[in-house]
Amino acid sequence: VSMPAWKKKGKIKLNYYDGSTPIEAFLIKFETTARNNNWDDDERCNHLTCVLKGPAEQLLWECGTEGVGTWQQMLQLLRDRYGSANKGLLNLTQVQNRRRLEGESLENVAQDIRRLMIQTYPGPQNELYEHVACDSFLKALDDKKFAARIRDKDPITLNDALKIALKLEALDLSLQEPEP
Repeated sequence: VSMPAWKKKGKIKLNYYDGSTPIEAFLIKFETTARNNNWDDDERCNHLTCVLKGPAEQLLWECGTEGVGTWQQMLQLLRDRYGSANKGLLNLTQVQNRRRLEGESLENVAQDIRRLMIQTYPGPQNELYEHVACDSFLKALDDKKFAARIRDKDPITLNDALKIALKLEALDLSLQEPEP
């Protein structure tokens, strides 16, 4: 008995990886693709090897003509080179020292804080994570009075702080406009 057309899984194509984005996000996509396409260990290794390009492709040169070996070894090489585990202190410093640039949107600051937080603390988020993210965002605003007004509204998460900041900034802008 054949499976109905609507139940058949289509093959998923994996995009290239060049090392410019966090490796963990790519590896989640890789695992999803491998499961969907029913790849065995050899196929996983072959596909992983073939999707590397640019700087990430250099790992292949470093392995020499004998190749990587297994896909697990390739994963470890990629994690060692592009993972955040060895960059924790650097990423934490970047989170703590991030400041809003002149003319930069609040959304962009929050997005960058979130990116840095994910790189610093990969994995599931918890209350402490959100507290650090929220605090880092307020510090990044580089405006103590504005940050204090946001803190006064008791934001719990980075998203809460961003929503409050956007409302307050809009209110401030509306008060600066000359009346007709």
